Amino acid sequence: MGPPALVRIHSDPHTEEIVVALRGEIDYACEEMLLRCLTSALSASARGIVIDLSKVSFCACSSVKLLLAIRQLAQRHGKTMSLRALSPVVHRVLELSGTLHLFTTSTARGQDDCSRGVSR
Repeated sequence: MGPPALVRIHSDPHTEEIVVALRGEIDYACEEMLLRCLTSALSASARGIVIDLSKVSFCACSSVKLLLAIRQLAQRHGKTMSLRALSPVVHRVLELSGTLHLFTTSTARGQDDCSRGVSR
């Protein structure tokens, strides 16, 4: 596998949600780091988070449990968690796992440019 996923976190002024844009490969090696980032973003948001997956080039089947865990955490705290702009790879993994219907999805707002590293 190549390098792990890179994360960019920013606020969307239109929706007042925090957007977490992922880029690269989501696999077992980076799942713990992503869980911490997504949990932190969810905690910092008053309404919820949007996870932009348009730039994800690989998604391990095991990563579906990460998305489900964040979805469940959001629901427990009365917040939203949605997926934005699924890459074909992510769409296929969610489809094959039978979980695509569990997530609210939308298209990108036009800003898919992810920076390197983790930013807040």
